[in-house]
Amino acid sequence: MLDKELIKKKFKKSLSTYNSNATVQKKMMFELLNHIQNKKYDDVLEIGSYTGLFTKELTKKIEFDSYLALDIIDSFDFIKDINSKIEFLNIDVEDFKTDKKFDLIVSNASLQWCNDFKKTIIKLKSYLKKDGFLIISTFLKGNLFELGDIFGVELKYIELEDIKKIFTNGEIISKEEKIKFKTPLDILKHLKYTGVNCLKNEKLNYIEIKDKLKLLDEKYNNTLTYKPLYIIYQNKGCVCDNIN
Repeated sequence: MLDKELIKKKFKKSLSTYNSNATVQKKMMFELLNHIQNKKYDDVLEIGSYTGLFTKELTKKIEFDSYLALDIIDSFDFIKDINSKIEFLNIDVEDFKTDKKFDLIVSNASLQWCNDFKKTIIKLKSYLKKDGFLIISTFLKGNLFELGDIFGVELKYIELEDIKKIFTNGEIISKEEKIKFKTPLDILKHLKYTGVNCLKNEKLNYIEIKDKLKLLDEKYNNTLTYKPLYIIYQNKGCVCDNIN
């Protein structure tokens, strides 16, 4: 189980540094925007609004009557001036429940922090109106595998085959992005500034850190591998949309 309190603590610390360091997440944002039709959606739900990076771009593109943004971090100050129609709810999506239905549900690079991805997706699909869209990005198994190898800790990312079982009726796009850093220390700074250093609360001593940084350099040439996944799904209300 993920330590949600640790996740909140680390992401809260990176609120001011996230936007300028989230290189891959920005690419994912624009990829998602390319799959969202430029039209009016009566009711919109965004999961993981955080600093409003995606919120700002999406609300420029579409029209809407209501827009509910959720985030585990109390970050309303970062999105309150984007659009007066935006309502913010400080809650973990795994705890979120509603009777409302939405025309569009979106999430950029946040659902990997769910303890039960499949259960969360089933719930989000149930919140769609007929012909409503669920358009999200997350990460596949193998994402940041270098960190798992060197530091012995990584998220339990979902596998592509499991995604295909969940979305038998939808478009699934998987890609790979590699980021080369000048030094291994730059990698640690990148993780800290984007909040991704929230998997382990254990502190290493100077010698342990030095040895691991040396391994990152020698074994992986100071490179991190991201494996973004994009899902574009429309609720047609057919039997194939159901998940057992």
